[in-house]
Amino acid sequence: MSHPEIYVPGIELVPGISEPPPRHDLAETLWWHFHDEPHPVGWYTAMLGWTKTFGTSHFALRFPGILFAMGSIPLIFLIARSIFGSSIGCLAALLLSLHGFHIFWSQMARMYVAGAFLSLLATWLLLCLVRTPRPRPWLECAYIASVVGGVLTVEFFWPLIMIHLLWTALVLPRPELVSTRSSHRIGLWQGARLFQIQSLAFILAAPALVHAVYRARKGAALDPSPDFLIEYFSFGFLFAKDEFTIPQLQIGQVWVWLLLAFALLLLTASLKAPKREAPIFATTPRISVWIPGLLAVCSAGFIFWLASIAHRRNEALMAMSILPFLALLIPVLGAVWGKFVPRLPSHTLHHPQERALLLWLLAVAAPLILFAASHFVSVLAPQAFLVFVPYLLILCAAGAVWLFQNIRLRLVTTGLCLLVFAASILYASRKPGAPNDYQGIAQAVLSEMQSGDLVFLRNRDWVDTPLFYYINDANFVVSEYDASLQANPTSRVWLITWPHEEAFVITDARREALSDYDKTLEIEKLRARAELFEPEGKP
Repeated sequence: MSHPEIYVPGIELVPGISEPPPRHDLAETLWWHFHDEPHPVGWYTAMLGWTKTFGTSHFALRFPGILFAMGSIPLIFLIARSIFGSSIGCLAALLLSLHGFHIFWSQMARMYVAGAFLSLLATWLLLCLVRTPRPRPWLECAYIASVVGGVLTVEFFWPLIMIHLLWTALVLPRPELVSTRSSHRIGLWQGARLFQIQSLAFILAAPALVHAVYRARKGAALDPSPDFLIEYFSFGFLFAKDEFTIPQLQIGQVWVWLLLAFALLLLTASLKAPKREAPIFATTPRISVWIPGLLAVCSAGFIFWLASIAHRRNEALMAMSILPFLALLIPVLGAVWGKFVPRLPSHTLHHPQERALLLWLLAVAAPLILFAASHFVSVLAPQAFLVFVPYLLILCAAGAVWLFQNIRLRLVTTGLCLLVFAASILYASRKPGAPNDYQGIAQAVLSEMQSGDLVFLRNRDWVDTPLFYYINDANFVVSEYDASLQANPTSRVWLITWPHEEAFVITDARREALSDYDKTLEIEKLRARAELFEPEGKP
């Protein structure tokens, strides 16, 4: 169990001294995660229902990630097939199923693979909506739900839906304006129906953006470095370095550059891969104006209420209540764009390239924009970029199939891809699930623990908290260590610390309080140490 996984609600922790605290009902889950957790609350809310139904064993906590990972495979196939054909769809699905980095995170009780699944689902539904000449209410509702679910799961869904909106503006056919006395006006009802659907999605998702601003903090992610881009464009962190292993897990520099060159070669080759013809429609009729208007009022009111209960940044958050009303302008801006800007493919792209452009925007443009933004805000986290990795794999699969016309050479290229990706599974299997071996140290301590033993930990420290998953019924002492020893003069004391390579022995107030005690036992695991102290002279 790692410390990020311990944030899942429903886990039995120790009240008052654990960070996070135990959360067993919906009210305390929503309240605590809104105020104290930087990630969106949707994943945790869903996991509360899951843990109440299936429990909090390792398998139960991590099984949702497996389900989302498995669900991503048919979705990536459907997207790739709709643009490039079945052969490339099969290869893209196979590459994702053999992607070691994706597999590693699918086995963790975290939200990133769920975000990747919702990303694929929203993109697939968008492609379906632009291919239908008439309204499809169920598809539209599913698209809105996938977008709202996505922004409630991972922060990087915001760049994704902005890319969706940009691509829609670039490729959607320009509808003829109705010839009436008001034909020169551009209003909400004259925007394409798809813009209205995206406007509704943004209106409903706006409160999640408020939470992201409320909990934003500096230093929460990696500093920008060229190595980050190298690892991303090498098939999406396929052989990313891992500093938690001992020694550090990484491939040689020569292999780094060979892997990057191979990935960029396939990415470039995908530009020439043949695409399937598929007309794009600007669906009518439009949605009644009162529907987005009412939703905007409700969303703005909810945002204003969230700002009123926030502990800080209240004025800035209240100002964000205008966001739902600004979202009402999306169809208006789409109509303006359609009136004054020619449709992009008419001058720059062939007709089949329209949908491939979406893949390039998601796989290349969005990560580059986020990397540039990382110089000002902390956004670089490899696992969070799993939202974009599947689109990179689709393009690489297209390049692998197109690169050689000779069937034997084509098989060699695709076979090499599969070999590299299969090797990444072995590579990822060497990564530890957590930097500290909480389970190992807990099992060793429990085998030696006696009733009346004290356990010295720190108060509300998130590094210590995963230990409570394994030991939650003991005499924990997290403050006033000297007074506790005086009150229990004959008790043995366990000092549990998490030493790193640069600090082999952790010395703090706990060890100082035990200066007159004899150390009789020491247990070591991966970055975990338990020391047993007994009063001097005790047999």
